[in-house]
Parts: sequence; structure tokens; C-alpha cells
Amino acid sequence: MKYYPSPSGAFGVMAPVGWQQKTDSDLLSISSLDGSVSITANAFSKNDGHFEESAEYRFSSLQDLYIPQSDVSPIKCGVLREYESTCQSEAGHTYYVAAATQVRNAFVSIAVVTNRKDYNENKSMYIKIFESIKVDL
Repeated sequence: MKYYPSPSGAFGVMAPVGWQQKTDSDLLSISSLDGSVSITANAFSKNDGHFEESAEYRFSSLQDLYIPQSDVSPIKCGVLREYESTCQSEAGHTYYVAAATQVRNAFVSIAVVTNRKDYNENKSMYIKIFESIKVDL
């Protein structure tokens, strides 16, 4: 695993060595070499507000495009929820796992986009990625 910083340097995550990182936006965007898995994340500092509201907003924003496949589950520093796309592509349904975390006064939203088989086979690695967030805000 390797630390991938966001383009602004405000935060970063650990992900597999050798994955490709886009640096042309404010989002942290990492993908597997074959493009079958992508990880995106963004963070913002907020001195007021509540983590629960931030997480609920994140999850509710996915409801029109994805069908929940799990309840909200706790992870270190936050929660996650698994979703599957409503439309099937040539490669099958997209599996979208969103996590919301809080590190000090920063809220971080991170997602893995893959397929259900890959997520189930590599779930422990993806959880470690979600839990590896470091914030420098």
C-alpha cells in the first residue's frame, strides 16, 4: 500500500502501490491499472455541523442512481454503505461503496466504484483504504 495525497495536499489515503492517480481536479482520484476500480474522495473543513448530518446527506445523494445493498455500517472514524447501480452496463451492475468519515474538524467523503464480485473478494482492503484517511486541514 502507498499513501496518495489529494491534489491540494489537504488529505490522502492508502491504496495499492502502482495505481494511477489523476491530479487535474480538486478530488482525490485513484484507479487500478486496468481501470476496473476507482476511488474518489473529497474533504472539507467544517467547524459547525454534525457528522451524522454530513453522512446522511452523502448517502441520500446516491438514492436516485443506486439501490442500497446494506445498512449503514460503522468503520473507524465513520460509516459506510454499499450500493448497486440501477442500470446494467456491458460489464454488469456497478457496485458503489460510499464512506463518510470525520477526522478532527474535517468531513471526508470517499467512494469505491467496482463490481460486486471484486468488492466482496477485496472488502477488507477497501475497508482499510476507507480507514486510512489522513487529514492535514
